[in-house]
Amino acid sequence: MLGLLDDVRVLELTNALSGAFCAKLLADQGADTLKIEPPSRGDMARYTAPFLCDTPHPERSSLFLAFNTNKRSITLDVPTPTGREFFLRLLAERDVLVETYAPGHLDELGLGYDVLRQVNPRLIVTSITPFGQTGPYSHYQGDDLIAQAVGGFLYTTGLADRPPMGTALAQMEVVAARNAVIATMAALLHQRTTGEGQHIDVSMMEAVVSTPPNFIHQYSFTGVIAGRGAGEQTVMDGRHLATSDGTVTLTTAGTGGNPMETWAAFLDEPRLLDPKFSTGQGRAQHWQELLDVLQERLAHWRAHDFMRQAMDRRLVVGVVQTPEDVAHCPHLAERGSFMTLEHSEVGTLHYPGAGFLIDGANPVAGGRAAPRLGEHNTEVYCGALGLSATALATLCAAGVI
Repeated sequence: MLGLLDDVRVLELTNALSGAFCAKLLADQGADTLKIEPPSRGDMARYTAPFLCDTPHPERSSLFLAFNTNKRSITLDVPTPTGREFFLRLLAERDVLVETYAPGHLDELGLGYDVLRQVNPRLIVTSITPFGQTGPYSHYQGDDLIAQAVGGFLYTTGLADRPPMGTALAQMEVVAARNAVIATMAALLHQRTTGEGQHIDVSMMEAVVSTPPNFIHQYSFTGVIAGRGAGEQTVMDGRHLATSDGTVTLTTAGTGGNPMETWAAFLDEPRLLDPKFSTGQGRAQHWQELLDVLQERLAHWRAHDFMRQAMDRRLVVGVVQTPEDVAHCPHLAERGSFMTLEHSEVGTLHYPGAGFLIDGANPVAGGRAAPRLGEHNTEVYCGALGLSATALATLCAAGVI
């Protein structure tokens, strides 16, 4: 597959979703991405449910299949002397190493940044960890929820009278991965200009803190501390409202200087013209009454009909779609936002695309599904590194590969 990064070579040595997703984003844009997995067991994500057909199997984890498209997989026990030798040989021909091990771990293996830079001065090492390579928390372990907690995100999420409520689906790992890709792309530009590599230090905690618009800016600019329950009284701006067959979210955005007049006309509801609803402060003060009026009207609508007719009048509405709705969304289908890839173990898989189009086309279309464990051992070791089939078999038997 050719793409924006078809001249970039990436080596992935990760044990976290943030690193796997960072490498996937590079691979999806054409980077030749080689994933190194421990022999026998492979990436631990291979053992994470849910599994296709509810059958636990290292080739059937939906999580692994989602985070590893367009990569090749080899197995290698890097901490062994022979494994270290092969790792350095592979690294000598690569532009980028993505790794997620604890600070100091690669140094203990004799593979610290100074060693890697001597082997390949052009190498970009992108390290993603919970707290970064330096600082008093750098040696602490962490995960997605811990990053939300220490980054201050949990303090602002959920209802005012309830405990904090974190986001699902490893969103902070994803944010950290995207930060890492942006930094890696900038380092690649520098590498192309100067021939020099760099060490990129990505902290998942800082990825949470730095993501705008953010409660941190509110505090650092104004001294105001945002708490939980901010959306409980914003009926017109973010509250989820029931229709006859689903849920919608509506907003006063885009409706001009008199939003309630516009909504009152659309819904044929004169009660919305009451002066107490004319300002955001008034709507917040009388939110329960406003909610009751809107719910009475929305009970007669179907969700998608409501969104279409409202949006045609330049009112801003979104249907809260289920995963099934999204997978069959006609808008996404017309844009070619999904793609179909074939996996030799599980068959046909449907994937979302890159999230953007280039010259009207999905740049990820035509790629390949996540690799089977060690699928490319022969191709890499016997092809790129010149091992014989006998030598490869011996190393496999010894557990090095």
